[in-house]
Amino acid sequence: MIHASIRMKFAARQFSKARDILDSLVERTRVSPGCVECYVYQDVKENRVLLFEQWWEREADLDRHLRSELYGQVVLVMEMAKEFPVVRFSQISTTSGMEAVAKSRGVVGPATPPP
Repeated sequence: MIHASIRMKFAARQFSKARDILDSLVERTRVSPGCVECYVYQDVKENRVLLFEQWWEREADLDRHLRSELYGQVVLVMEMAKEFPVVRFSQISTTSGMEAVAKSRGVVGPATPPP
C-alpha cells in the first residue's frame, strides 16, 4: 500500500479556491482504480494549510493516477500554494489498529470500545 500526502500553505486570497478544488477532487479520486481512500484536511493550528491525503493499493495504481488529468488539477493547486508544498509517498508494508494499542498497554483479550 502507498500513502501519498501533500501539505500546502496558501495566501488568504487563494485558500478558499484551493480548498474547493481539492474538495471537488476527493470523490472522483476515491473511485479511481486502486484508490483505497482520499481526504482533504484543514489544519486547525496553522492558518490556510491543507493536507491532501490518498491511500493506494499498488504503485502501478498511483503511477496511473499521477499521469491522469485528475491529478493535473492537484498539480495546479500545488502551484497556487504560497510556499513549496511538502509531497510524500510512503510504502506501507503492514498496518495494525486497536490490537497494537491493547498489546502495548498490556490489555488481555480483545480490546473493546467503551459503551
